[in-house]
Amino acid sequence: MKMKKTVTAMLAALVLSLTACGSSSSTDSGSKPEQTASQVGSKVDASSTSSQVQSSSEQSSQTQSQSSSETSKSKILVAYFTAAENGEADVVTSASKLNFWGEEMGNAEAIANVVAAYAKADLFSIQTEKDYPTEYNALADDAKKEQSKGELPKLATAVDISGYDTVFVVYPVWWYTMPQPIYSFFDVYDLSGKTVIPVTTHEGSGLADSVQKIKSLEPNATVKDGYSVRGGRVGESQKDIENWLKEQGY
Repeated sequence: MKMKKTVTAMLAALVLSLTACGSSSSTDSGSKPEQTASQVGSKVDASSTSSQVQSSSEQSSQTQSQSSSETSKSKILVAYFTAAENGEADVVTSASKLNFWGEEMGNAEAIANVVAAYAKADLFSIQTEKDYPTEYNALADDAKKEQSKGELPKLATAVDISGYDTVFVVYPVWWYTMPQPIYSFFDVYDLSGKTVIPVTTHEGSGLADSVQKIKSLEPNATVKDGYSVRGGRVGESQKDIENWLKEQGY
């Protein structure tokens, strides 16, 4: 049974020691597959979807909001995808997660939490109906097959995105591009008129083709250059991320 982990909350002022370690939820090797953009159908009316976000003003509650009224408390959304939250519960272990702020998180989740806390944003976990392997090589093989076939996994979580002006999208780079669930996210949601900022964890590819791909998928959005963190440095990246956010005016 898939673990749909509740997004961990924290106070923006809390500063704890970070323990760096690698994560097996980020794959970045092999050749870049061909990718097409609209394979799931029409984008949804954002106002008709249920919200599953966590407001930064409630980040000590340990519960994930599912009320659309919560979106009005922030104009910034941090949407993230991590394989560590999309694997089978009985095989997801600490080996695939990072000890961050005293919690076990996938790399992308850890980065998303830093961004949300600093920017006083809401968090949204992009989760899929599909279970992903948690062992590194198996995940790499699965991601390559999924990308080569242009598959877009169906999303299991939803958010009312209409109340947000800025959307940070955080994810690992898989095979030199965005994971297929991120393509699904952009296929489902119309971000016209919003500012979209990609943030990636990677093993050498940086942002890869994220900016170009998002611009093609969301032609009416303002897509910024974004930020990237090497996988092995995620645990010690908080200050760097916060300095970058400060430079961006957040």
